[in-house]
Amino acid sequence: MTASPRPRIADVAAVAGVSVPTVSKVLNGRTHVSEATRAKVQQALEELDYSKRNPSAVQPGMLQLVVNNFDSPWVLAAMEGVETAADRLGYEVAYVRAAHVTAERWRKLREPSVNRLDGVLLLAPRSGSPLVALARSLRIPAVAIDPEGTEGLAIPSVSPASFSGALAAVGHLLAQGHRRIGIITGRKHSPGHGRARYAAYAAALHEAGLPVLPELVRDGDFSIESGMRLGADLLDLPERPTAIFTGSDLQALGVMNAAAQRSLQVPGDLSIVGFDDIAQAALTSPPLTTVRQPQAQLASMAVGMLLDQQDGQGAAPAALEVATELVVRGTTAPPAA
Repeated sequence: MTASPRPRIADVAAVAGVSVPTVSKVLNGRTHVSEATRAKVQQALEELDYSKRNPSAVQPGMLQLVVNNFDSPWVLAAMEGVETAADRLGYEVAYVRAAHVTAERWRKLREPSVNRLDGVLLLAPRSGSPLVALARSLRIPAVAIDPEGTEGLAIPSVSPASFSGALAAVGHLLAQGHRRIGIITGRKHSPGHGRARYAAYAAALHEAGLPVLPELVRDGDFSIESGMRLGADLLDLPERPTAIFTGSDLQALGVMNAAAQRSLQVPGDLSIVGFDDIAQAALTSPPLTTVRQPQAQLASMAVGMLLDQQDGQGAAPAALEVATELVVRGTTAPPAA
């Protein structure tokens, strides 16, 4: 008599009427599964005698974090946050560059015989990223962390509150008496954080009765190189700004370098405020005043939103924002008399 084939997780999912990732979560004892769903899966497991036939079948699920590059402290902080949140729920995390993602690779990782890829997290996907459409076409749960823009994104996202954070940063400089405030943005003409931080800068100046002077606005790309180059532009003006707000901490570090090259004292001659609060921000001399993004909370929320999709919850592509916090350190002071 031929033994019946061992049931697969896909077979259990079909009998229970749930997704393969949901069965995986029940097998691994994870949370984010309703009691009714858990009961259906347990019943299917018993009907198929799954546990006895597959004594070593339980494998940790896998989430994949897709990044544009690995050369930023902000990216490394996001990776750590995602790994911590995923580990708490019993998931492993794999990392891949966006340029290396293919439909074939994702499709293979979703095959029932492999059953590893439970969902993908897209870190800072650019507007119009083809990976969003690819994940949807393969029916892979996906969440965007800090996307370039959320309009028409079609998947859930979680982002820092860029506008309110930038408003607090510029408001801090205004409260100290600065009136000639420069800004180095991060792609202010693109949807997303660069535009939001520039809009907050303009709104804060308007509220203070000050005009937005084009000569004090520079459009950067969040990199340290753009901070150095565009910071030099601002500091070489016939009438330089007394303070500069940057769209990222890396840009702020670049401005500090440009100021040092010109023998300008920070904050005596120039006040600087960054955005992100990367680990290096507290280690500069003087320590950088910046807007803190809650990376751990962003990562935890993103992982939770991903698991909600696996359970059939959160079907609407919600765009959530997490509050930021102004951290005042040593790079800001009232302008010199």
